[in-house]
Amino acid sequence: MARTTPAPASGRSLPVALAQTIYLLLGLLAVSALAGVLLAAFFLPLVSASSAVARDGVELFDSYPSELEVEPLNEASRIEAADGSLLATFYTENRIMVPLEEISPNMQNAVIAVEDRRFYEHGGMDPKGTVRAFVSNATGGATQGGSTLTQQYVKNALLMDAVQRGDQEDIAEATETTYGRKLREAKLAISLEKKWTKDEILNGYLNVAQFGPSQYGVETGAQHYFSKSAKELTPGEAALLAGITNGPNQYDPVAHPEAGEKRRNEVLGDMLREDFITQEEYDEYTAQPVEDMLKIKNVRAGCAEAGDDGFFCDYVTRTLLNDPAFAETYDERRELLYGGGLTIRTTLDPATQDAATEILQRRVPGDSESGFGHSIVTVEPGTGKILTMAENRTFNPYSEAGPGETAINYNVPQSLGGSSGFPVGSTFKPFVLQEWLETGHTIDDKVSTSREEMKTFPAQCLHRGRWFENPGYNPDNAVSVQIAPMESVLNSTKFSINTSYANMARQLDLCNVAEGARDIGVVPATHNPFDPATYSAPIEELYGTELAPSVVVLGELRISALDMASAYATYAAGGTYCTPQAITEVTDRNGEAMEISGAACHQAVEKEVADTMAWTLQQDLEDPKATGKGKVIPGHTAGGKTGTSGSQFHTWYVGFTRQMSTAVWFGHPQANIRPGGFPVDGEELTSGKVWGNTVSLPTWQEYMTRVHEGLPSEPFPAAPAGAEPAEGQDAVQKGTVPDVSGMVLSEAQAALEAAGYTTSVEQESSEDVGQWYVIGTQPGPGTALPEGQSVVIRQSSGRG
Repeated sequence: MARTTPAPASGRSLPVALAQTIYLLLGLLAVSALAGVLLAAFFLPLVSASSAVARDGVELFDSYPSELEVEPLNEASRIEAADGSLLATFYTENRIMVPLEEISPNMQNAVIAVEDRRFYEHGGMDPKGTVRAFVSNATGGATQGGSTLTQQYVKNALLMDAVQRGDQEDIAEATETTYGRKLREAKLAISLEKKWTKDEILNGYLNVAQFGPSQYGVETGAQHYFSKSAKELTPGEAALLAGITNGPNQYDPVAHPEAGEKRRNEVLGDMLREDFITQEEYDEYTAQPVEDMLKIKNVRAGCAEAGDDGFFCDYVTRTLLNDPAFAETYDERRELLYGGGLTIRTTLDPATQDAATEILQRRVPGDSESGFGHSIVTVEPGTGKILTMAENRTFNPYSEAGPGETAINYNVPQSLGGSSGFPVGSTFKPFVLQEWLETGHTIDDKVSTSREEMKTFPAQCLHRGRWFENPGYNPDNAVSVQIAPMESVLNSTKFSINTSYANMARQLDLCNVAEGARDIGVVPATHNPFDPATYSAPIEELYGTELAPSVVVLGELRISALDMASAYATYAAGGTYCTPQAITEVTDRNGEAMEISGAACHQAVEKEVADTMAWTLQQDLEDPKATGKGKVIPGHTAGGKTGTSGSQFHTWYVGFTRQMSTAVWFGHPQANIRPGGFPVDGEELTSGKVWGNTVSLPTWQEYMTRVHEGLPSEPFPAAPAGAEPAEGQDAVQKGTVPDVSGMVLSEAQAALEAAGYTTSVEQESSEDVGQWYVIGTQPGPGTALPEGQSVVIRQSSGRG
């Protein structure tokens, strides 16, 4: 019966063994002067130190340190998704540390049999092995090491420590082929044996030794060659790994299967000799071709191996490397990431991430000749957790990138792996609306829609307290409905009326609009969110020339999609803004939590204002005539805003439910090119006719519908006082002409169309009804009229 655990002692008594060893050493003094050194150093109480050799040996031995002082070994770090699944591994040395109880007894026996069969008998140095090696080496026989497992652990630990510190002198000293190095290792080994148990030393060796060309530690070797843990290794697998350590490249069974198999069989022979396996087991495992044993799993470092999650992975690493709470300096943070054995648990939801990736790549394939980009990013309102970060590209951080590959993250700020951002268009309008509400205005207020040259705007942070436009700012509208010269702010938002918002800005302050946006994380994408100046610098310094109304009001500002999603999440969370958060926890190699900059949440917007914002943006999505085109999420209340940059180069949709806030971008990442002449989901795009609701909104709707399946419905707050939906949307009776007097034109048209009628407009003077408002209808309100008939809207042209 084979032994399954190491035997702690031999049959001889210690005095007899010691005496035999001393006589052997004395008999070999003539072989090498070094034998005298060892004799004097290790057996001084029994041997006279009167000879010059002995004195020199004692002095040399005393000159070496007696304490092993090394830093903890480099160990690979893991980045995990929210469910614990592995995203990527980071390491300078691919090492996974495990306790001895997590290592198969077969593996323990294999290394003892081949490397140090008297491991449990000696005190750190094996006299028999040392003498045998000295004799063989000195007389021209086969070169032998003679080092115990303890000495080998010391050697590897010193080398790994020097490598980690980048100390070239210590690296050379740890690898020099001299008996002086052996003597130093022997002294340290003897000292170590007095402090550590044999099992602790064996565990240390199994974690430090190299078990493959780039596999450090037995767990890493087991995972690489057999796709299993070290705890599950069979005698044959253990023998293969134990044999590799003598020549990690020479005996690599992948590159050199014959050499690896021969070496495995030699180790199995040693295991049989030591009675660790039976003859039957020896015959079984030596007969197995090495190729049949292997089940290779290549674990490569870095985010390039994270597949569809590569961009999120890259964002996580850059977040850590920028985080002063994680470690004081960049170099310290990098050392921890690549060698600290960290477990980094992130917020990524694999289900929503997979859904986003599939939709993006199907609608706008990343390797298509058009070169257009498409991205989705989702955060959780109230926590800032990033649930999804996807784009229609493959992450490739290397200099050679093929079609559909890039290292640029289309969703994040430049300092965290992104570009300089993309113009957000009318998705910026809600920040103007937020300032409108915070300064005491309402969504029922009427504003002019007329075009005119606007030469100045209030901007108290600037010289003379104003922004001056020369020759003048004269925005145009691109709306799909007929608008009145005066429209409510609600309608101006729903129909995205540029002139209305420019006129609103003239009643506000551009600096305050920008400051309010910054309060909920909206800053130009070229600024680093980890730089305190991003949030403390004067707003005029942060924005500079981008305080222009065309930029701040109508969204030619370049902002990251992540910041847009996080800002809109504020409205879904009752005014609570949270900084985007990709990491929930970082634990060290011992499982202890490490400090990181967690999500910072605060009440950035008054709840009443935030609730009004949510309700208003809900109307934008639900009204089929508004920019949201009625593309709702079945069973879930949602709201949002479309955005189209100047010349239609970039289009957006940013929208939210109570559970998720998602920003979708579509555009060319490298040039200002109007989309057109290629299909999206089978529908050909026409240049000049691509808006936020052409590509980005349908993508948003499909994605949000899919990821909300099975989630509870969480409604938005009720309509603010005095802001009920326009009559005809909720309160009309089909077949009866509603009362639309006093409404603006678009509201009246919506009410009549909801009742089932077509409309025409006739203007007439009125002493009582202000210009552009509705006087009444023909036929009048309450008239029973079959659906499909036309109703004339009587609109006031003012006093006659």
